[in-house]
Amino acid sequence: MRRRVAFILILALSITVFFGCDKSENTVGKDLSEKKDIEQSSEIPEKEITIVMGGPKAPPTFPLLRMMETNALGENVKIDFKVWNSVEELLATATGSEYGFLAIPVNVSAKLYNKGVDIKLTNVNTWGVMYLSTSDPECNEWEDLKGKKLYVPFKSAPPDIVTQHFLKQYGLKVGEDIEIAYSTPAEIAQLMKAGEIEYAMNIEPFITASKMGNENVRVIFDYMKEWKKLEGEEYDIPNAGIATNSKFLKDNKELVALFEKEYEKALAWTLENPKEASELVEKHLGLKGALIQKSMPTLGLNYKLANDAKKDLEKYYETLLNFKADSIGGKTPDENYYYKEK
Repeated sequence: MRRRVAFILILALSITVFFGCDKSENTVGKDLSEKKDIEQSSEIPEKEITIVMGGPKAPPTFPLLRMMETNALGENVKIDFKVWNSVEELLATATGSEYGFLAIPVNVSAKLYNKGVDIKLTNVNTWGVMYLSTSDPECNEWEDLKGKKLYVPFKSAPPDIVTQHFLKQYGLKVGEDIEIAYSTPAEIAQLMKAGEIEYAMNIEPFITASKMGNENVRVIFDYMKEWKKLEGEEYDIPNAGIATNSKFLKDNKELVALFEKEYEKALAWTLENPKEASELVEKHLGLKGALIQKSMPTLGLNYKLANDAKKDLEKYYETLLNFKADSIGGKTPDENYYYKEK
């Protein structure tokens, strides 16, 4: 009980929204066939097994919906799908040994790991997804934000941390050169649509919602491109991924390997079939299909095994750590945090 209460307090500070992501032209799904490889048949469990999959109403969950619809893990794998909408719901799944796969922000998975939760990141599937938009035709450079009021989703969460990182690099001091106001992604989108605010950083699909509702709104900074300018072309911004735990992995190595292959295929299908994928999202998650379809190219979906994304994750974690150490649990995760395909 003491451990559970501690985690609720820890996570309450860092989990307020599940961030999708985008790399615009830089992020594309791999060109994969929908057909299952014949050799995978030996990996499907011979005995019936029920696993828990969890995710938010956000991009990393979208491929899971395709997997469920197509029985991608085989007829013997029964999926108990749970949508998490709160700190408590995520915590209950992440600290339970019975779950199989959990879609989770990579800063939260790192924090849980560093606080002693038996969690292992298997892949990163959502990248970037953060943008700065304006309806001011005269605003085109970071320096043009001087003296302005910028709206950002949630204080001390990754969008805030990365935004302040950029502002600092361009010589803008928060509280003196620029004012930051905090709200939710949905409220910021509504304010932009209504023309009540001029400058806002937001995440997808809320950026698309703003642009669909107000033709004067335009994106001036794609955070993925800005990140590359400052940190190096070889670095991308990792946002969210899939986690499991060591016990489940130990007991189900073949199933975890099969899951990774099928998730990668489902992600590619999602990008290649935006209309059908959006219909699945509306059916299972209740999100507006038209908005999801419109924002699909900028949702940042791109598959990479966690260990292959290590350099991106470490660069990102370093930035979060320098801004607020407890945002990832006080340190960069060690080698045991990363799933390695055998």
